[in-house]
Amino acid sequence: MTRSQVVSSSSQGLPTDTTAVICLADAAAGASPLHPLNAKLRLYLLQQLRAAEDNPAVTSLILTGGGPNFSAGADLTEFASLIPAAATTVPTPSDVGHHHPHAAPSLIDVVTAIEACRKPIVAAIDGVCLGGGCELALACHARVATARARLGLPEVHVGVIPGAGGTQRLPKLVGLRQALPMILQGSTVSAASALRMGLLDAIAPEATADSLRTTARQWAAYGEVLPTIRRTGDLQRPESPAEAHALLHVAELSLPPLGSHGMRAAIQALRASGTPIQHGMRRSPQGRARRHVFFATRRAQKVWSPVSNAVPTAGPPHGLWSKDDAQSAVPVAVVGAGTMGSGIALVLLQAGFHVTLVDVHAPALAKGMEFLKRTLASMVQRRQLKPTQLTALEAKLRATSNLQELSQCLLVVEAVVEKLIVKQSIFATLDKVTPPTALLLSNTSTLDIDAMASAVSSRRRGLFAGWHFFSPAHRMKLVEIVRGSATSDDTTALLQALTKQIGKIGVVVGNCDGFCGNRMLKPYSAETVLLLTETQTTVAAQDYAIRGVYGMALGPFEMADLAGNDVGYNIRVERQWARRARDDPLPPNRPARYTELPDVMISDYGRLGQKVGKGWYDYDSNIGKGRKPLPSSEMDALIRRYLAPKPSPALVAAEIIERVLYPLINEGFKCLEESIVRQPSDIDVVYVYGYGWPVWRGGPMYAADHEIGLPRLLRTLRELSKQFPTTEHYVPSALLVECVARKVTVEEYYQKNYHTASTGSAMLSKL
Repeated sequence: MTRSQVVSSSSQGLPTDTTAVICLADAAAGASPLHPLNAKLRLYLLQQLRAAEDNPAVTSLILTGGGPNFSAGADLTEFASLIPAAATTVPTPSDVGHHHPHAAPSLIDVVTAIEACRKPIVAAIDGVCLGGGCELALACHARVATARARLGLPEVHVGVIPGAGGTQRLPKLVGLRQALPMILQGSTVSAASALRMGLLDAIAPEATADSLRTTARQWAAYGEVLPTIRRTGDLQRPESPAEAHALLHVAELSLPPLGSHGMRAAIQALRASGTPIQHGMRRSPQGRARRHVFFATRRAQKVWSPVSNAVPTAGPPHGLWSKDDAQSAVPVAVVGAGTMGSGIALVLLQAGFHVTLVDVHAPALAKGMEFLKRTLASMVQRRQLKPTQLTALEAKLRATSNLQELSQCLLVVEAVVEKLIVKQSIFATLDKVTPPTALLLSNTSTLDIDAMASAVSSRRRGLFAGWHFFSPAHRMKLVEIVRGSATSDDTTALLQALTKQIGKIGVVVGNCDGFCGNRMLKPYSAETVLLLTETQTTVAAQDYAIRGVYGMALGPFEMADLAGNDVGYNIRVERQWARRARDDPLPPNRPARYTELPDVMISDYGRLGQKVGKGWYDYDSNIGKGRKPLPSSEMDALIRRYLAPKPSPALVAAEIIERVLYPLINEGFKCLEESIVRQPSDIDVVYVYGYGWPVWRGGPMYAADHEIGLPRLLRTLRELSKQFPTTEHYVPSALLVECVARKVTVEEYYQKNYHTASTGSAMLSKL
């Protein structure tokens, strides 16, 4: 067993026995001293455990780090790829690691095997014992440490929860009162504190490897003479059910309303710690989806390079990307003082830039500045800003109606109305006014980036891109970084860095109508409106199905009212789908299945959404701060005007979900097929952070793979395509058809690089 050898142990009158020492450092000599629990180490642990159990000469075991640390936890680079594994069985060495990386034993397999071992196992802890390392120790039958050891479950700091039994074993061992801070706050404890709370059984007299080993041998010998092995998972949580409920309820009430998904999931898991370990350790599909989103977000933000993973060599222009105080001197501008432009200005201001807000219309400019000042003042009232910080921010903010005053700006974001000719005119002026190295960016949600770039000189086009924020810009996390055909790699990499610097999540996408998010939203929005006119399904029923049943943050009509129904109307006008007046001729580009209902509600009724107090719903400023959707008799009457003579019966929630979400997912496959995004998980990031897709469902492509199933998705789309033969968004994607034919998920399709043979060259040219 190399250093993990069978050693003799006898002291202080204890019976002589043999103890196997399993040393984490032996799995990979010379590797990290933190002993990350990667696939190789997990397999090694199972092999050594099985050998010790099968050896009749071994009567107990010691698990040690064999160096300055026990283990700092899971290997994050592998975490996302683990598949569900049964928590009650242990793979044999011949079962794992030979066919697919997913076949490696999970950490749950390892801790389950440790706890179930027929011979007592003692964790000998030195240095850090964190995350998965702490979960290893919790699964052992006793724990001893040096005085310098520190133990903790810091997973909350990276947006996940302890996934290998920490939420179950720690409360059983030390109680909820002491477990809650370690799990919800990620706090670590010293050896002395761990001993007092019952997490440790003993501290070695000296902080040396020999003293630690001697103490561990003593406890291993104690374990041999006990009538039964003390397994943490078999313990009863010390609190009564009523006390545990109160503790967890108070903990949940104390969580912030935003950004606490992981902590809420941890509380849900902690509730199960009062049940048998087999119940609490079930690996929830929701937990796997959350972990998928976490690692998908990391992958999406990886620095752009279409040929390799190298960081582009050319430096960013004029210190736009800076980590020091020089950042505060960088001048930037936002053109357009509407809701979106003002929100972007606020984001840039809070990131430390000198911001000029521009609008040729004086009332709009005044309104935008008033929004900025009011929002900053409210942040002081909520103690999110100090008064001195408010003064400093206001000193960095200015307004103008003259584009000529932007001659020193190193970055300009255009956020005006969605009309190509207006945007082109603005960029033609900016090209002449701003420094030659300034970035020119458009916040357009649908329009052609290349068409806008054509308005600037050829030398500037490499610095031109889309920077698509989501409404409201100062609250929504997502930004689509849109590459035009001339956008340089350095510009893309710089925008990724800037997006992260301003606290947003950036996803690189290609140039097409709607890019990724809004392109996929187009069939979703179209189908929800068509259901109003072709069936007896109501606005409220659809919102309930998508929000209340499926779990989206908002229903389709609630989302439209919040974003502004005029945004979609202007896009339809620009696409030549909508008529500006009733007596205008029918536009030639209009889809075969189309209803003028949403156009008329704008052009004739002015129902723009929440901002004017009426949209698909009515809004009362005295109820719910003007944000609570209320039934609208006016809209009910308007919908009846456009209802088909013989509408189909109202759809149930499951049917609504299929009719509106399946074409959205299908469009995601088409985005992949055309290389608009680099990988399926990028689409999931876009929809979780930009459109309120429930994180516990993992995103559209994850749901297609793991919730719906690609064969079912394809079969349903084919049925709907037969029912509506003129509707393009029901025609199945060729990529979906190929995945089903190969019997792989779309995630596996990309992991196995099937896409490179047919679309690799397209990806390099488009992205």
